[in-house]
Amino acid sequence: MIKSQLILDVFDLIFDDFKYEEKLHNQIPFLTENERKHTGIGLFINFKTEKGIEDFKIPTENSETKDINGKTTERINGVQMKNIELKILADIDVQITDGLIDYIEIWNKIGEDYPIVEPTKYELEQVWENSKNRKLIRN
Repeated sequence: MIKSQLILDVFDLIFDDFKYEEKLHNQIPFLTENERKHTGIGLFINFKTEKGIEDFKIPTENSETKDINGKTTERINGVQMKNIELKILADIDVQITDGLIDYIEIWNKIGEDYPIVEPTKYELEQVWENSKNRKLIRN
């Protein structure tokens, strides 16, 4: 089970209007955080899956992108995080591998180090073209 409010908020916004939005939301209860890798200006959050998630796998037969191991991949992007105090203006992507949520990537575009401790105050915003422009603010 995912305990991070930030991760849950990212999933809430980033899957909006995605073709398989419902299936991806149904995968969330079957995910647990596996590992965090800080890159300095960014962060990768990897997940492990629990039994039963396969029932909500999104179709991959039409996927054109594969990783070096031949697994189908899809990247969902379009959410931006802001926190002026921590000097964060970050793009957030979710990687789908073989139809299942695999990891989140956060990249601080202004070049400042991304904090080791997860921010609890932030603004998330949908920034893709024709989005609902939803914002989520945690103070």
